[in-house]
Amino acid sequence: MTNPPMRMFAVPIVWRPFLFLVMAAFLAAGFSLPAMAQSGAGDKPQLEGKWPRSFQTPDGSSLTLHQPQVTKWPNFKKTTALIASEYRPKGAKKPAFGVITITANTSANQESDKIALTNIAVTNVNFSTLSRNELSDVAVKIGSLLPVRPLTLSLTRFRASYSDYQRSEDIKGLSTEAPPIFVSEKPAVLLQTNGKPTTAPVKGTEGVEFVVNTNWDLIVTGKPPVYYLRIGKSWVSASDIKGPWTAVKSLPAALSGLPKDDNWKQAHEAMPPQPFEGGAAPVVYVSDKPAELIVIKGAPKLKAIPGTRLKWVSNANTDVFFDPPNKSWYFLTSGRWFRSEDLQKGPWIFATDSLPDAFLLIPDGQPYSVVRSSIPGTSESDEARLQAAIPTTARVDRKAVTVDVTYFGEPKFEPIKGTKLAYAVNSNYTVILVGEKYYVLYKGVWFVGVTPNGPFVPADKVPDDIYKMPPSSPVYNATYVRVYDSTPEYVVYGYTGGYLWGFPAWGTYVYGTGWYYRPYWVYRPGRPPIYRPWHVTYGSGTYYVPGRGTFDAHWGRAYGPYGGIAAGGIYNKNTGGYVRGGVAWGPYNQGAYAAVRGPDGNVYRAGIIDGHVYTSWNRKYVTPTNRWATRNTATAPGNWRKGSGKQQNNLFANQNGDVFRNQKGKWQQHGDKGWQSLKQKPPTSTQKKKPKAPPQSTQQTLNRQQAARRRGNELHQARQHQFRGGYGGGWQRPTTQRFHGFQGRGGGRRR
Repeated sequence: MTNPPMRMFAVPIVWRPFLFLVMAAFLAAGFSLPAMAQSGAGDKPQLEGKWPRSFQTPDGSSLTLHQPQVTKWPNFKKTTALIASEYRPKGAKKPAFGVITITANTSANQESDKIALTNIAVTNVNFSTLSRNELSDVAVKIGSLLPVRPLTLSLTRFRASYSDYQRSEDIKGLSTEAPPIFVSEKPAVLLQTNGKPTTAPVKGTEGVEFVVNTNWDLIVTGKPPVYYLRIGKSWVSASDIKGPWTAVKSLPAALSGLPKDDNWKQAHEAMPPQPFEGGAAPVVYVSDKPAELIVIKGAPKLKAIPGTRLKWVSNANTDVFFDPPNKSWYFLTSGRWFRSEDLQKGPWIFATDSLPDAFLLIPDGQPYSVVRSSIPGTSESDEARLQAAIPTTARVDRKAVTVDVTYFGEPKFEPIKGTKLAYAVNSNYTVILVGEKYYVLYKGVWFVGVTPNGPFVPADKVPDDIYKMPPSSPVYNATYVRVYDSTPEYVVYGYTGGYLWGFPAWGTYVYGTGWYYRPYWVYRPGRPPIYRPWHVTYGSGTYYVPGRGTFDAHWGRAYGPYGGIAAGGIYNKNTGGYVRGGVAWGPYNQGAYAAVRGPDGNVYRAGIIDGHVYTSWNRKYVTPTNRWATRNTATAPGNWRKGSGKQQNNLFANQNGDVFRNQKGKWQQHGDKGWQSLKQKPPTSTQKKKPKAPPQSTQQTLNRQQAARRRGNELHQARQHQFRGGYGGGWQRPTTQRFHGFQGRGGGRRR
C-alpha cells in the first residue's frame, strides 16, 4: 500500500516548518500500528459501537474521539470529515479540546450498512489551547492511534452526519395518475389481475385452470365455469370474477387433484375449507390493474395529532389523515400522497406537491411518524433522498462472470419511445439493443454481446443513449446502474436507488414511476399463454422503511397471499409451465418477480423491492467494493475497539477548528477560558442579491447536526436488530419507531 500524500496543518504560517516535521512523524507513526485486526472474517464491527471512543497511550495520556462529521462527499467517492477530540496529557486535570480533519476514499454498501474508508489522510490537527510542545506530543500520539489503512464504519451513522449535502434533482416524467383506490369499513381483500383475467390449465389436472395474472390462488373449474378464490384457510366462489362472492363450505373434487408441489401447497392446506372468522366472508374488491385498498375497522377513528390541525385515522391498515379546514382526506402509498374530499367515493387526485404545511409539523415517535420520510421538506425525506443517491458498488471478475439469456421463442424487440433504442419484450431479462450491440443488465451487472443470445461478457462501457431512456419505459430502472471503474482484470459496477425503483421526485422520495406497463402475452392455440409482467408501482401498499432505506410492501390478505405484487405466475421456459411459489427461471434460479418461500415455510415473497443485488452473486467473482477495500489488509488497530461508554456523544466541530457541546439545551463553545456560553450576532449576508435561503446561525447549524446525529444513532441501533416485516394478515401498522418495519399477525422473519 502506498503512503497517503503528506499535507501541512492549517495553522498560522509561522508554525508551518515545525508542523511539517510533526506531520512527518505523525504519518510515520500511523504506519506502524500495533495489534492490527484482520478483516477477512467478514466486516466485523470496528467503529460501529458507542461514541465517543477513548484510548490510552503507553505513557498514560488519553485521547477521546467523538463521532465524525462529514463536511464534503462529492460524488460519494471521497470524503472530508471533522472529528471533535479531547486530549489529556498524563497527570493533567483537564483535557484540551480540538478538531482533527481527515480525508478518505469511500466505498459504500447499502445492504450491509457498511462504508469502507481507504487512503485515509489527516489534513489538519487543531488544538488551539495547546502549547507548541504539547501540540507536537498530541500529533505524534494521534498518529499512533488513528488508522491510515482501510477502516469500516456504519454507513447509517456516516450518512446521517452529512447534513450539508447538495440535494439531488427531482426526476421528471413520472406519472401522477392515481391508481384505483378502494375503501372498506369491513374486512376486505383486493383481488388484482394484471390486465384482463387470463387462465391456463393446471398441469396434470384435468378440467382445472388457474388465473395466470394474479397473485391469488384463483381457480376455475366446472361447466358453467365457477371461480374459486382462496383467502387464508377459507374459500369464496363466484360465477363472474366481478362477483358477487360467497363463502363455500366444500370444494369440487377436481381441486383435490392439484399438484402436490410448492405452487399449490397452501391451497392443499386450506382443504377442506374452514369457516371465516366471525362467520362472514370478507368483501372482495376486483381490479384489472394495480390498485390500492384501505381497510378501516368500522367508521374512521380520528385521533388529533398534537401541534397540528391534522387528524389521523387510527383504525386503518395504512396511512390515512384528515385535514378539517380543507375537509380533505390524505392517503399515502408508494411514497405518494393522494387527496379526496370523499373518503368512500373519491375521486383521488395527486397531492404530494400540494400538501398543507401542517404535515411538516407531524411529530416523531408516534405510529404515524413513519410518513415524515414522504413529506417534502422534512429532514427524514432529505435523508431518504441522500441514501438513495449513494451508490452500492461491486468489483466483477471479467473472465468468470457471464449471463445466459432466454426468450419466449425468437427474440423480439420493441422501440423505446423518444430514443433510438429497443428492448426485449419476450424475455425475463433486461436486454437493450443499442445500434448493433445487445446490452444485458442482470443483478446490477452490465453485459454486452453482438447477438441477442450472446455470448455476453461484462461491459466496461455503457452507451450514453441508455441513460436517456424516459420513465415511461418499463426498463427505465436500468439507467441507475453504471460502470465506475475498469481494468483488464475487473470492472466495477454500481447502482443507486432508482435501480430498485425508488426515485427523488416532488421534493421527496417515491416508489415506482407511476406508469402502468402492460404485460407481454403470447397466446398459443391449445397451449398455455406466455405471460411476462413488468414492474408495478401500485398494488402492494408499498411504504418507505427509513431503517433500511428501501421501500417495502404490505403483506397479507389485503393484497394477496403471494407477496402483494399484482404480477401473478411466471412462465418458465425451461418447463413449459408456470411457477407460482418457487423459482421462475434463470441459471441462478432467480427472477425479478419470482415468488420465494419464506423462513416459516408458509410465506411466499414476490418481487424485488428491497433486493440484495450483488450479494446474490458468487462472492468469489463479484465482490462489493467495501469488502474488497478491506480484504486481506490490516484495518483499525485493536485499541480502537476500547470505547469508553462513560461520556456523552456530545461534542461537535466546525471547519474553523472550534468545538461545541450542548449542556441542558444550551450550546457552549470551548476557548482559552474553557467552556463559555455561545454568544453570537444574527447571521448576515454579503450577497447583493437576495439569497435563495437565509444564512443559518452557528446555533441553528449545531441544532441540525445534533438532530442528524441522534437520528443516525437511532437508525444504526435499529439495524442491529433483524428487521421484521408484516407478513401475513391482520391489521398492519408501523410501530411507533419510525425506523422500524412492522410485525403483522402470523409473520415470519425477513430473509
